[in-house]
Amino acid sequence: MACATSYSPDPHAVSKAEAQSYYAGLPSEPTLVYRTGKEQWSPPSGPEAQRRLKELREVFGHPITKVWHHDLAWKVVSVMDDHKIRFTTIDIVRFKNVEVDEAPEDEEEGEDEETVEATKKLVLSPVTIWIGVFPDSTTATAAHHAAQSVLALLQKYQITDVDVDFRESIYTRNVGPRLLKPVDDLDPLVDVVSPLTPALGLRISTRARPDAQGTMALYLAEGGGSNRLLGLSCRHVLIGSQEGNLDYSYHPGAPVKDVLLLGKRAYAEVVDSIKFAIRGHEISAKRWRKQIEGFKEREKGNDAADVAKAEASRIKTEELLDEAEKAMEELGGFLDQVDKEWKKIDSRVIGHILRSPPIGLGVSEQHFTEDWGVFVVDRTKLGDGFQGNKMDLGTKMEPKEFTIKCFPCGDANWEFEYPEDRLLPLKGVITDDLMRAPDTWDSDGEPCLLVAKRGNATGTTLGRANGIFSIVRDYFNDMSINQTSMEWGIINYDSKSDVFSEPGDSGSIIADIRGRIGGMLTGGSGKTKTFDVTYATPFWWLLERIQASGFPNAHLGVVA
Repeated sequence: MACATSYSPDPHAVSKAEAQSYYAGLPSEPTLVYRTGKEQWSPPSGPEAQRRLKELREVFGHPITKVWHHDLAWKVVSVMDDHKIRFTTIDIVRFKNVEVDEAPEDEEEGEDEETVEATKKLVLSPVTIWIGVFPDSTTATAAHHAAQSVLALLQKYQITDVDVDFRESIYTRNVGPRLLKPVDDLDPLVDVVSPLTPALGLRISTRARPDAQGTMALYLAEGGGSNRLLGLSCRHVLIGSQEGNLDYSYHPGAPVKDVLLLGKRAYAEVVDSIKFAIRGHEISAKRWRKQIEGFKEREKGNDAADVAKAEASRIKTEELLDEAEKAMEELGGFLDQVDKEWKKIDSRVIGHILRSPPIGLGVSEQHFTEDWGVFVVDRTKLGDGFQGNKMDLGTKMEPKEFTIKCFPCGDANWEFEYPEDRLLPLKGVITDDLMRAPDTWDSDGEPCLLVAKRGNATGTTLGRANGIFSIVRDYFNDMSINQTSMEWGIINYDSKSDVFSEPGDSGSIIADIRGRIGGMLTGGSGKTKTFDVTYATPFWWLLERIQASGFPNAHLGVVA
């Protein structure tokens, strides 16, 4: 007689509601697997209940920072391997929770907005070792046992105030004519021309893979008596995996591997953006023409005051119509120019690859990721608008909004000033020491390293660099072979702002708001391909690797 099998729930599992809602507020809203923290979680209740939202916050100055990079990080990796945990990333973070105190039952409904705001309080979580695992790969019990081993390990370092969380998360690697001058904010082309200017954030691809998109990090001067201008990006942007992870060096006379400005999708997006801008002006112009006719009818009336008002409105609306018609004319001409000069792939070749070592994780004593390639840039393509390493801050954020987000940094001798031409000059490098202990602070006086990037997928965004480097692990096809590396982690600015990066932003340079170069973006992690954390290779280390790989005199002193 067959025996019926009984189902035993995982004794360490959280409820389904908590698993799905615990990280509400984070861009990818990853699923919680297990946590050691003492936070009491309960599902929202009532007809107007709202989920409690979380934001990631960086970590500086905690005792774990002194030992993590030395050896603790790799001991945590060993714990994960001993427990057969298929982790993808390990980050050290805090969470900022916005909690709303429950109102007394006898309190009248319809509280005013100020009363509700007064009940809100910001709660900063303990420092948390935040471990990402493949979806459906790890039980709560397995995570519990691994977490207890991590907590025991921390006690050996006299660290007893750190939580361990497991969440489901994947790690993803993000992938002719002369260029035009940047334009000012009042130019009709301001929202559409930036992909065709030489400012940093160039959207690049290759002739071999025009469907793959990425970003050029920055320009380098080859130096050593050479006047060649070099471009830097990720290897996985420049060379596809189908070519094998082999060392590549260009030899004169051999076929070249062309680098393109704008792949297929990026070119189509530029064309669509111009058409969208034209359509917007057409809609406005149609509306204003109707309004002008209405004002003219009112001007025929007998009410002198209304006639005067209608006349003033007509004159102002005619000015708006004139501006819209001029903008449509300029945008139409620009669309014709793009179609004529940039449509063919041959017209979009800006150089060819010179050098790209194999992708490696855990490289050198720092255990960083080596994922870069250098290509020679055709200077004749850059045009008169080339100004060297300057980051276009774009038009997604108004200068006022951007400046407000760059809060006072506690330095009476310096404050952020939005550049008049939107181009932020990049000078100097963020050192390893400054990455861990920054010389800038947020509006609450807490250490904060505010950074910006301009990428192919998300344009210009702001983020917060973490003071403790993250661990990332790449798996090969059979999942039994992997490589593990340290990366500089960047979290999103806050829950109301755009995510710092998405797939397609690989290769973007990340700099702080003083213009100091921090790192090259390599990937990100999240439950989906929406990233909660972005990862980058520190530039101070990357430049050393480039100089040791055939470009001993490469430097940032690019002459425009």
